[in-house]
Amino acid sequence: MTVVGEGESPVFRIASGDNSLEVTVERGEARVAFRHGAAGRAERDGGDLCFDAPLSRMLAVSTGRPWRIALPGAREPEVRRTPQGLAVRCAVGGLAAEVAFAFVRGLLRLDVTWRNTGERGYEDVVLGVALPLPCRRASAVTLPQVLYRGNPSADPARTVPRLGVGPHRALVVEEHRLPVPCAHAEWRSRGRVPTWYATLYAAEPGEGSLGAVQRGHVTLLAMNGALMFNGVPDTAYVHKGKTAPYDGGYLDLPPGAVHRAHYALDWGVAAHPGHGFRPLVHQGLGLYAPEGARPLTLDRIVHYKTAAMDRRWHEAGGAAGFLKFTGPGHTPGFLYGWTGQSLKLAWCDARVGLERDQPWRVDRCRRAVDFYLDGSAAGAPPGLRMSFYSTEDRAWSAFERDGETFISSRAYGDALCDLADVIELLGAHGHAVPRRWIRALAEGADTACATTASATVPPLGWRLDGSPLPQEPGAAGLACVLALLKAHRITGEAHMLRRGEQLVAHYRHRHADDWARPFARATLDAVCEDKEGGIAYFLCVYELLLLAGGERRRAWAEEAADWLLTWVYQWDPPFESGFRTAGWPGVSVQNHHVDVFFPAYELARLGELTGREVYRRLGELILYAFGQGICTKAGEWGFEGLGEQAEGFFPTNWQARGTSNTWNPSWVTAQVLSQALRMRAAGQPSPWRAGSGRCTPRGR
Repeated sequence: MTVVGEGESPVFRIASGDNSLEVTVERGEARVAFRHGAAGRAERDGGDLCFDAPLSRMLAVSTGRPWRIALPGAREPEVRRTPQGLAVRCAVGGLAAEVAFAFVRGLLRLDVTWRNTGERGYEDVVLGVALPLPCRRASAVTLPQVLYRGNPSADPARTVPRLGVGPHRALVVEEHRLPVPCAHAEWRSRGRVPTWYATLYAAEPGEGSLGAVQRGHVTLLAMNGALMFNGVPDTAYVHKGKTAPYDGGYLDLPPGAVHRAHYALDWGVAAHPGHGFRPLVHQGLGLYAPEGARPLTLDRIVHYKTAAMDRRWHEAGGAAGFLKFTGPGHTPGFLYGWTGQSLKLAWCDARVGLERDQPWRVDRCRRAVDFYLDGSAAGAPPGLRMSFYSTEDRAWSAFERDGETFISSRAYGDALCDLADVIELLGAHGHAVPRRWIRALAEGADTACATTASATVPPLGWRLDGSPLPQEPGAAGLACVLALLKAHRITGEAHMLRRGEQLVAHYRHRHADDWARPFARATLDAVCEDKEGGIAYFLCVYELLLLAGGERRRAWAEEAADWLLTWVYQWDPPFESGFRTAGWPGVSVQNHHVDVFFPAYELARLGELTGREVYRRLGELILYAFGQGICTKAGEWGFEGLGEQAEGFFPTNWQARGTSNTWNPSWVTAQVLSQALRMRAAGQPSPWRAGSGRCTPRGR
């Protein structure tokens, strides 16, 4: 620590790496400055100012219900040196407060102690820390899983988290709602260079709350547990589009009571505008050191998930495939892509058959693919296919929304990707692949990714007359782009790679250049920012990296991986069953539960390709964590069938906190089984065949 200056207003400074903290007291007011400069400069002169604020604007105390964001001021501040750093004592309202500042592993720790030193008790108290920032727009703020740059793509008619709305213009949510428990903002300086960011973490997450308020400028908030949803205090977001009263987060402080809270702060310059979220992920990993659960080996995961897959096989009346649901209460049938992924299960079946020398499984896969290709084109526009086959009605159908029937680009793209994977798998192991399979893949991918007069990217979907849906496509069509790249890998057709690269570049420019409009609308039930849109983009840039290599593609893949990792829990909120959430990803800004949809294998493989050990380690952590919730004996997790697993686990106040459901569509089996099979075989050499003209991959 350095103390600069003498007299009545010395500057107290502590520094670590590029960051320094300065505290001054003048005319009875303490002021805190957060500076950033090249290592050495931070210690010498503090560096450039990132932001500063009077201590009076940084300590929040509210009494009474409903709570409000109240900053009563910090009186009689005293600064002292400590063995770790600095401490500032002051009076705030009727309480005494002390804020201890110390750098720990590159982050500034803020340990706040509140004391009621008076003779009067206080009821219904809310305490917290506020960080006033220079930025003014609500779109500056990110709350992982909850708020991404203002959620610009979310349907304005639906209730989703928003900042800068409602009577108090604040959004404050539970720490356990946040996969990385932090509040983050970034902004341009007046000269527009550089782009600054600041991230406020819960250092010891639990029952506290985090968020922001936007009133003229943005202030990050860390409170002791009180909530404010879309400007309304004492309100929680509890289901799709639904809120409910919430009476938690209040303290009673009798005389002598002490309350302690622990936070951490990071700030600095973003590598590129809009990319300040990337340090958020990696600093969080250092702070929380997630380990994740490993209840099952990969062999046991494959064993149980294969049992669940076999339970879904259905062959009767000429139909062959894998049922989306096996129990009562559902229309029996095969769904291709999205939450069905019947062809992904066909790939899994063939893969297991090849590994176990069970040719009947490979034959079963063939019959599933043949059935899909033989019947799904009926009634669909040329080059497109229906998505669902009812085994009762023996009829093919598409999706319906708002009274309109359409073919979903997301679901169709998924099905084409699965078809490509089956073709590649069988061909790589010396099995004959019908030319009509390859032709169907190529025609489907070319049709879905064709440029039209009205659109440069695949639409949200197509009507049955072939016309595109007029709604904003978002990231739904990225699954079709991935299918096009996979088709190039198989056919060697150069135009597919060119078109795929053009489309990926377009999506990056729109969504991932500065992340001002993050990936959204890839799921069919949530019209908002979602993890699955980011997954499709990541898989596209990952595929390009495999196909052609290059520094630019590597950078794009790592950027996409970091954005996806904002959805992945780095800590373990309490669960009734002992379920550990670390490693599980959230879903969307509308649906705040965790599920198993995540490219864990591809993330680990990216780490191997690029030498980034963190991605390899996290990919393995995530996949092993997915071993939780799998039924290994009758009655476990609410299931009777071995290998079944819930679609949703609830670590926060969205549905029933600390529980899981028994909704088990086939994608839950297909996703985990396919990932486990790939990860298990990752260290084994496998044959590879490519069409003529294919680019030479790097790292293979």
